[in-house]
Amino acid sequence: MAPRKVEGPYREIPLELIDPPSLPMRETFDAEKLAELTASIQRVGVLQPIAVEQQAGRFRIDDGQRRFVAATNAGLKTIPAIIRDTTLVSGEAVKCHTNAFREDVNPAEEANYLAQLLERDCGGDVDRLCELTQQVRSYVEGRLLLLQGDPDVFEALRQRRVSMAVARELNRIEDRGYRMMALDAAIRGGATARIVQEWRIRYNQAAPIEAPAPTSGENQYSGLPAPVMTMTCVCCGSAEEPWAMELIAVHRRCRGMFLDPHLARIHGVLAAGPAPEAPSGTPAPRTQ
Repeated sequence: MAPRKVEGPYREIPLELIDPPSLPMRETFDAEKLAELTASIQRVGVLQPIAVEQQAGRFRIDDGQRRFVAATNAGLKTIPAIIRDTTLVSGEAVKCHTNAFREDVNPAEEANYLAQLLERDCGGDVDRLCELTQQVRSYVEGRLLLLQGDPDVFEALRQRRVSMAVARELNRIEDRGYRMMALDAAIRGGATARIVQEWRIRYNQAAPIEAPAPTSGENQYSGLPAPVMTMTCVCCGSAEEPWAMELIAVHRRCRGMFLDPHLARIHGVLAAGPAPEAPSGTPAPRTQ
């Protein structure tokens, strides 16, 4: 089947002559991302024309409503547009397909691209990279910093198993073992950046604080208790092999109703020690 030619004539159309879709697919816009697109249009213009259909001297948007809104916010008077022939393919078909098959750039791949561009064309100068790409420094540095973070977190981001916001929070966790636990939990449970941030804050609050070095004389801190290990198994109480531990999401009420009674029994059995052996070599039953 031969592909249909759906593009029509291209021209700059005054924004005042363009109407929004009669039935928009997007009900809301992300305010932060819309502001970023507006800033991009102010710097480099509208790079991808919108698609419109002509109706009684005016034009109705088939594709590109977000670009139209951003161009309006950026103060543009006209916008590049393709005037479509709706007898070939309907405007609703164009709207559905452009939204259904659009894929955002992977932040990890973008980080690799910017890093190569930084060395190849900018001599390692981030300011020159920002000028070359017409991106703000915070955007460029945010992606470059991903390459300096944990390689396992970067790989998870590259595979789209976590979002960039989650990756940022994971890289802020200083302890490697706890970071890997959080990464595993984020992948399996679909944790948001806010949840990972809460894990990080709780860990930092529970982490032991090192005593400062003495100013003079003998070590006045020698009598302090040893730092408490914060990552301990809820069943056996051991802090060994923290990388083998898992974060388990559970409601407080559910833990109180279901887990705590079982944990109490487990701790009681462990505290009692091994069961005494019967003369035959088989363990004797414990008395309750």
